[in-house]
This record gives sequence, C-alpha cells and structure tokens, in this order.
Amino acid sequence: MLIGKDFDKIEFDFFGLDLLEPNAFIGDTIILIVALYFAVQIKKFKLRNPFFKNWKRFYIVFGIGFFLGGIGHTFYNYFGLTGKYPSWYSGILSTLFVEQAMFSLITNQKLKSIALKTSHFKALFVAIIATFVFTYINLKDDVSKGLIVPTLNSVIGLGFSLGFLGYHFSKTIHPSFKWLWISALILIPSAIIQAMKINIAPWMDRNDLSHVLLILGMFCYFITIKNYSKQLKSTTVP
Repeated sequence: MLIGKDFDKIEFDFFGLDLLEPNAFIGDTIILIVALYFAVQIKKFKLRNPFFKNWKRFYIVFGIGFFLGGIGHTFYNYFGLTGKYPSWYSGILSTLFVEQAMFSLITNQKLKSIALKTSHFKALFVAIIATFVFTYINLKDDVSKGLIVPTLNSVIGLGFSLGFLGYHFSKTIHPSFKWLWISALILIPSAIIQAMKINIAPWMDRNDLSHVLLILGMFCYFITIKNYSKQLKSTTVP
C-alpha cells in the first residue's frame, strides 16, 4: 500500500501501441455499462417530467465521460493532457443534470426558476474557468491541478442537490430521497482517497477505489428514482 504518492503507471503493449493503466480503462468501462443500464431503466418508466429526463441524461453523460477518461488514461502517451479534457468537461455537464433534476422538484415556482437559471449560469462559468486553467496553467508537472475546478463544482453542486435537497425531499416528497444524501456521504471517502493518494496496489489504485464508491453512489441514486416513479404512478388517476 502507498499513501501520499502513486505507484508507477502500469505499462502494456497492444498491437504495437505503448499503452498505460489497463485497470483505469476497465474500471471506467464498468462505470459506462452500469450508467447506461440505469439510463435504460429510467427510460422504461415512461415518465416525461424533467426529474427523470435529467437523471437519464446524467447517467448517459456520466458513463460516457468516464469511458472517455479511461481512454485518456490508457492512451496518455499519444493524447497527453488533451485526452483528459473531455472527461473533465463531462463532469461539469453531469453535475448540471443532477442539479436540474433536483431543482425541478422545488414547489415554489419563483425559487425554482432562479435555481434552474443559476445552475445553467454556474455550469457555463465553471466551464470558462476550467478552459482558462487548461489553456494557461502548466499541468504537466501536476495533472491534479486540472481537476480542481471541476471537482469544486461537483462538491458544491452535488453537496447541495443530493445532500441538502435530498434530505429536504426525503421529508416532504418521499422517504426514499434519503438515499441521495446517503450517496453524498458515500462519496466523501472518495475525496479523501484522492486527496491523500491512498493506493492499495498498482491494480487497485486511488482511482479504482473511487470507482467502487461511484458505482455505489449510482445505485443509491437509482433507488430514489425508482421509488419516486412508483409513487407517481400509484397516485396517477387512470
């Protein structure tokens, strides 16, 4: 086990290509498969309100973003830092979809309108700041600097949407919304693992550990979404 620094990246050759970190590619591909599975399940609910639409969008963008991240890791020798940008931008977009989904349930129409517009503005602002960082800050010596802006955006956006609103809606809409604030708690160790660079082994590094927690988080989201869909269908008059 290593704490405070990373293992050397695993190198492998495939059809003459000099590739890296097969474990990252495998983990990100699993996240893609799980995310697309949940997106398909949400589509089967056949509920067209913004809550379900935006959660479906979240799972699709989240999954594709991580898959692109896996490609960025594996083909780093060819794409360099540029290969990481698509996954970093997708993180901003996926956070936006979670915010849009949760804000759509706010009953006060004026407050809901403000929240939805603020969410869009924040996503645009964060994307502009991230682009500035990617363009003008030297990330070659420390790639983690490129993650600062997207990560802060996720912490703020998901912390409020899943944590605060998840708790509030568990009291006012349906008890299953508790799984959203529980998911926020599950993701806290992920931030600690990344910040402290806790690596169990070369094949189970800090990114792989975070992937496990992210998959658990996706399951928690879906528990809420599924139970809320059942509540809506049970209260719908034929």
